[in-house]
Amino acid sequence: MLETEPSSSTFRDVPVSVPPLATMPVQALLARMRAGDRDAAAAFLVNYGDLLRRRVRGKLGASVRRMFDSLDILSTIGRRFDRYVRDGKLQALDEPGLWALLFRMAEAAVIDKVRVVKRLQVAEGEDSPVARELLARMSVAENGHADAGGPEIVLEKALAALKTDDDRTILTLWLADWPLFRIAEAMGSRPVDVRLRWQTIREHLKARFQAGQM
Repeated sequence: MLETEPSSSTFRDVPVSVPPLATMPVQALLARMRAGDRDAAAAFLVNYGDLLRRRVRGKLGASVRRMFDSLDILSTIGRRFDRYVRDGKLQALDEPGLWALLFRMAEAAVIDKVRVVKRLQVAEGEDSPVARELLARMSVAENGHADAGGPEIVLEKALAALKTDDDRTILTLWLADWPLFRIAEAMGSRPVDVRLRWQTIREHLKARFQAGQM
């Protein structure tokens, strides 16, 4: 799930561009990106971040925008695009193809965040205490609390607090609004086992919240 800093600071985890790259046309940057040049990717995102930001903001509903503004979405795109270039996956041959890829990444980022927010907002019963705590911490982070690090960091800390990869998979898919029986199918487990594991995950997170360890 459940992936931080814009404009020149919009893409915090992306390498900072160097002056010569900042003046290169898109096609020249694209050629370098296709060769795995992460600095060229950073230069493109810095140069054209405002355009992408406007496109992303148009996809955010008001309630979601309050939790995750377009800059937060862009930091997610920046990190994903950086890894995409680093791993040699960029295959776009021209500028339209590059923009199409970035807009697909933007759509995926918005969908991911919308699902997380909605999932936490509608959680009921025994799920609601953990959901409320996560939402509260994400709201504090979104409003700029110095120690919070942004809404994504809150979720990353929750995942990091879990003991096993299976537990992290269950929390990630639950945040993506998967019912537990589907999570069990995806993991090749029995639904009863996943339900028990989910109960343990909830109790573990509540204990960490109460102890001030997250």
